[in-house]
Amino acid sequence: MLTRIFSALVGIVIGVSALVIDNLYVYLGLMSVISAIGVWELIRAVKCDKHRFLSWFCVIFALGEPALLVLDNFKPFRFTSFLVFVMVLLCTMLFGHKKITFVDVSACGAATFVIPTSLSCIVSTRMLYENALAGVFMVVYLLFCAWIGDSGAYFVGSFLGKHKLCPDISPKKTVEGFVGGVVTVGIAVTIQCLVYNFLLPSTIKMNYAILIPLGMIASVFGVLGDLSASVIKRQYDVKDFGNLMPGHGGILDRFDSVLFVAPFIYVVMSYISPLMS
Repeated sequence: MLTRIFSALVGIVIGVSALVIDNLYVYLGLMSVISAIGVWELIRAVKCDKHRFLSWFCVIFALGEPALLVLDNFKPFRFTSFLVFVMVLLCTMLFGHKKITFVDVSACGAATFVIPTSLSCIVSTRMLYENALAGVFMVVYLLFCAWIGDSGAYFVGSFLGKHKLCPDISPKKTVEGFVGGVVTVGIAVTIQCLVYNFLLPSTIKMNYAILIPLGMIASVFGVLGDLSASVIKRQYDVKDFGNLMPGHGGILDRFDSVLFVAPFIYVVMSYISPLMS
């Protein structure tokens, strides 16, 4: 338990430090490292790490992908970069066809595309707002929708859970826990909005009618992300994606729900953010 708490504290310190600094390149650097580690964890989980060149090429590409996706200076090179990435994957399969299958290449390619792209949406969400407080609020909001829902589901399910949600995928998840997680997110977002609107000196006020139901819907996407990760772990017979965070598992074990929540929040807020002013 102490190890789990210490790991969580280290993660919180790193995350809060990034939010306090609130710098685009700090966010990108953090997402790049998390992306690269996450890609490596997934490649290892699906047993593709034995293909050294393929796995390391994907990890290195993932390291630069957030900057490629977010920074406008790299916009002219995005299509070419991804085209080269795909061509390298196919050539790797061609020249290593005796050992490397199309399934291996597809798994590595999917990991390298999905994880950095989803995590980059955290940075893109922050950049939707010129107001620093509003931007940081939305990053915290996004993470709350993923992580508070997960915690709420765990505690409610532990005490009240009776009906299994997806027993073939995640035997410990219950319907009661699922509902509890959604409700917990609604409460947490309400408190977050109250603190922001009444205690922080910002010219932009957060709209309860939008953010509370949106957060509760986003928490459902978080559950989908968690279950998707559970399917992969069950199919490849792995308990955790890694051990970087003792007591919690790997990066993907902590960010699996974020991979679904971040793109959802970014896309929605790209359209409705003007309604919040």
